[in-house]
Amino acid sequence: MKHSLSTVLLLLLALIPIVINMSRPLMVKQNYSLFDLYFPMYNQYSLFFPLVVILLTTSIFYLEYSNGTYVDWITYGYAKWKLIVAKLSVAALLLLGMCLVNYIVMTVGLFVIIHGTYFEFFRVSVSFVLYSLLVILINLPLGAILINVFRNAIVTAVIGIVCMVINAILMAAPFGYYIPTVFAYRLGLLPLSKSYFFANPNLTLTVGMSVTVIVMVILGSAAVWQFSRRRKIEN
Repeated sequence: MKHSLSTVLLLLLALIPIVINMSRPLMVKQNYSLFDLYFPMYNQYSLFFPLVVILLTTSIFYLEYSNGTYVDWITYGYAKWKLIVAKLSVAALLLLGMCLVNYIVMTVGLFVIIHGTYFEFFRVSVSFVLYSLLVILINLPLGAILINVFRNAIVTAVIGIVCMVINAILMAAPFGYYIPTVFAYRLGLLPLSKSYFFANPNLTLTVGMSVTVIVMVILGSAAVWQFSRRRKIEN
């Protein structure tokens, strides 16, 4: 019950930027273009969603620690890597479902409020989906590593908030393509306008994607390795 409630609360947290920006035309009467509403919403969403990914991943793994069922869970007879992959898969499916809800609410809201072209809506869709998927692939294994290292949801949440603040500070940094979460933010803006991306887009796109993929592989491998090794709690 508590886990279901926390999942709903995280969904609402991710929806806050969308709902706030959807309500702007109701509070401030003026002519809005599609990008007038989407751009500030995207900026706010990019602050909250990485934290939501870490917190949801934390809640999936923390269940075993908080309920005292960790040892029982790892003695089911399955390989440890299969257990962590199963947990990561559950978290990924929940996050994808959350993204789908966010996308539907955003798209329907924008479609009702703004009379944009289909191509403009397509660009917004690519922007939103691209950013969301990259953040999930980056922060999902990171959240798993943090909770399995500290086994404390509060510590993991604090680290997630610190990462959120650092990410916000570095969003406009010219070297941001070396930082996967910053690169994901700027890459999500690329379908809207090349001016939002980095200088020398061909080079920075290649370098940024290469660094991001390498970091994803390292985080995923580290999550499985860190979980698979024997720890004191198992003795």
